[in-house]
Amino acid sequence: MRRSTMKALVLAVFAILMAVTLAQAADRGPVIKAGSETVGEEELVNLIVEQSGANQMMKPFVLAQMSLEDRESFAQQVSVALLLSEAAKNRGLHLDPAVASQLRWNAVNVLAQAYVASVSSKWDLGRPVLEKWFNDHQEYYMEPEAVHVRHILVETESEALDALVEVFARDGDFRVAAARRSIDTGSAQGGGDLGWVYRGQTVPEFDEMAFSLEPGKIGGPVQSRFGWHVIQALERKPSRMPSFDEALRKVREDIQQHYMALEIERLGESLGLDLDHEIISTLGGFPAFRRDQ
Repeated sequence: MRRSTMKALVLAVFAILMAVTLAQAADRGPVIKAGSETVGEEELVNLIVEQSGANQMMKPFVLAQMSLEDRESFAQQVSVALLLSEAAKNRGLHLDPAVASQLRWNAVNVLAQAYVASVSSKWDLGRPVLEKWFNDHQEYYMEPEAVHVRHILVETESEALDALVEVFARDGDFRVAAARRSIDTGSAQGGGDLGWVYRGQTVPEFDEMAFSLEPGKIGGPVQSRFGWHVIQALERKPSRMPSFDEALRKVREDIQQHYMALEIERLGESLGLDLDHEIISTLGGFPAFRRDQ
């Protein structure tokens, strides 16, 4: 018998034995008593496994790797949390509006995540379904034309012209000028590098200038609502259609979002859902602005 097969067999037998042991131990009394709270053996085991980051199938192996000191330490931590929780309830802190809100929304989030995990396990994410989705929605996966750019952003046209003079001077370095002059502090530290910018991704004035430049060329100054830009194009990529395998990760995410949207729509119809948009628009007495205005 091959060593890998033997190892797998030993692990399987070990898992079965541990599962039987845990099942037999499940009838024993509480492991922890703290005030009116108790923690049973199975619950404590589940807490240990959850904290380890493993799934429930790995329960036997997680326990097998814990020393007695590790187990005692974990049980002590749980005990302290229970005592503090009991003390908080005795003082009525669970009725405090801020605490009550946290308790409510923690429960909501846990239940929501559990429901998503339950329904998503039934979603068909097989390759044929993903390929059909990709073929039916190819317009969403087309990679638009892109340009890799650097820029120097300043407040006035005069400052932009000074930046251009510095860049075009002998031994002028765009990255050095960007680091010294640009008020876009996020990109200035990287020599003004904005990475790859897709057509239509930025404000129109910047977009038009950036995509009019050949690689290596510098243009500007051009004004946008952010200030005055001096722009350097580094590389260009034409629009292209990726292969299914290249787009696979995004396809999987998109179809999962589609399934989730259908489920939310179904739940809204079956359970009922109503939003008061008038109240939302004036929450707390503060009218909301619209981004498109």
